[in-house]
Amino acid sequence: MDLQKKSEKVADYIRSCNKIIHRKSHELAKSYNLTIDQYHMLFHIKYMKAEPSIGELAQKYDKAQNTISEKISRLEEKGLVYRKEDLLDRRVCRVCITDEGKNIVNIIRKERSNKAVFSALNNMKDDEIENLMISLEKLLNCLEKGE
Repeated sequence: MDLQKKSEKVADYIRSCNKIIHRKSHELAKSYNLTIDQYHMLFHIKYMKAEPSIGELAQKYDKAQNTISEKISRLEEKGLVYRKEDLLDRRVCRVCITDEGKNIVNIIRKERSNKAVFSALNNMKDDEIENLMISLEKLLNCLEKGE
């Protein structure tokens, strides 16, 4: 197999692993009484540089503002976000994540990776795990150098 085919295969494996781990986050979100949409919105709000407006979230998710507003209301009822007035424009409502919301996102992210990967590694031999770690670290270093 030539290097191009190997490269495509490695990228496919990484994507497939990522999909499985992502699916695990959906399962965990449900166990925290969150819909998939609520989890994604909470995740997005947590990692945005600035507190988003309802309009910005509507654009991001390609939904009507009233639809997003309803979703935010559900998250508010759970104590995971709150709304606040924009300091520069009182017509704009900003959405902020609470400490509890941040905590749930952190827990789900940590648990999804740890449980899924731990379960998979549990079926591998120690030397296979060592080789995998060394190879992934090497791949990461090469990718970082190529940026």
